[in-house]
Amino acid sequence: MDDQVTLDWAQQTFGSTRLGNCSRTKRLVYSAGRIAQHASKSLPQVFGWNDLRAFYGLCARREMTLAAVQGPHWQQTRDRLSQHKLVLVLHDTSTIDFTHHMALKNIGPVGDGNGRGFLQHNSLAMVPDPRQVLGLAYQQLKVRKPVPKKETTFQRRKRARESDLWLEGIGAIGQAPEGCCLVDVGDRGADIYDAMRLSRSLQHHFLFRVYQDRVIHVGTADGPEEHLLAHGRGLLSMGHDIVEIPGRGGQAPRVPRTAVVALAASEIWVPAPSGTPRRNSQPLIRAWLIRIWEEHPPAGVEGIEWLLLCSLPTQTLAAMKERRDWYSCRWLVETYHDVEKNGCSLEKRRFESAESMGACLAVLAVVAVRVLSLRCALDHQPDAPAEQVATPLEIEVVRRAVKQPTKTALGQPTPPSGVFTVRDFVRSVAKLGGFLGRKSDGEPGVRALWRGYERLQDILVGYTVRHNAPDNGQKLW
Repeated sequence: MDDQVTLDWAQQTFGSTRLGNCSRTKRLVYSAGRIAQHASKSLPQVFGWNDLRAFYGLCARREMTLAAVQGPHWQQTRDRLSQHKLVLVLHDTSTIDFTHHMALKNIGPVGDGNGRGFLQHNSLAMVPDPRQVLGLAYQQLKVRKPVPKKETTFQRRKRARESDLWLEGIGAIGQAPEGCCLVDVGDRGADIYDAMRLSRSLQHHFLFRVYQDRVIHVGTADGPEEHLLAHGRGLLSMGHDIVEIPGRGGQAPRVPRTAVVALAASEIWVPAPSGTPRRNSQPLIRAWLIRIWEEHPPAGVEGIEWLLLCSLPTQTLAAMKERRDWYSCRWLVETYHDVEKNGCSLEKRRFESAESMGACLAVLAVVAVRVLSLRCALDHQPDAPAEQVATPLEIEVVRRAVKQPTKTALGQPTPPSGVFTVRDFVRSVAKLGGFLGRKSDGEPGVRALWRGYERLQDILVGYTVRHNAPDNGQKLW
């Protein structure tokens, strides 16, 4: 089978990993390449018996830590930051649930405390326009510790807390490269004074959704004090824009609609929260409070409202729209979590120790970045030749599978005007995964892509077996 594309990717991604022995690194590269071809399949389906035992043994090695496995990928991602003028780092926490995997040891409570698993905090770097995934700048896999009974406020401040995940994620990236505007983006969990201060100390900027109704200074560092929520909701509209609200199924269904939103912003200064040691010596953080809200929502529908804090000057309507678009990029890290859990079957893996499971999850998390990058290539370079994201054999097979012509009626290659592009390849792969490709369907989602890519790998097996078999006069197509 022609699996050179995944082996090349695995070599580039994991080839410099140091595991104490070069044979372990080779095993990691080979295993990651195989898993990338069939990300959602179980390990016994991916490997033969000897390779399966070797991968299990590799994951059991104490050298297979998260930092060791993903370290080269983190560094490659950080090296890419300097190539762009603007980079968003999307920070978010996901729960990996192994409640029903009773044999797995040394994991902690998740959810409401009745579940068991890990907390995974991701720092995913991306370029917003056109959207391009650069990779994981950092990742954390933590076991939550039960909260001690009758814990005092002093004791709570002394122990490690989940809010520290945001600080570690921001701090691990280090100083922003010269010439790059690096923006840390987070939801309500990131609304922490220490996260703002750390971000600015590293020459980053921040864009966080508001959660804390803190006291702020308005206008200047010594301006009047107000409560943040009351001040934000009292701002007068500075203009309007259109927002497309996607539909949603599940227990809280939502019908897709178009909303007219108002936008406003105000310069504020954020002091350290009360109770902070040496509070008066802590710096005031300059930021702009941005409110985006629906003034007249439809009857019976809850109007949308975003309150955002951004360290970049936001005084014009154009700047407000840009910050809103940046924050809306958070869907990408949510999509990444979906790819991990459904496309790479994170929660269906079976190991008996948290350490071995963590090693396997470290590999799968990087494989998930590769799947997500394929979808974003559709936005970043849709008209580029498909050879930039696929091998010639993959292109040939996918064109035949979806009946895309590869030659003219005279048997000659299609002319340059008929070049098979990245967009053609990605949409064709998605069609193998169930994407219909109608005019009203828009662009394919990641679920159709990973299903289609996995089916493509299976077709490649049959194609290669037939191609290498003795000629018996039968045709594959």
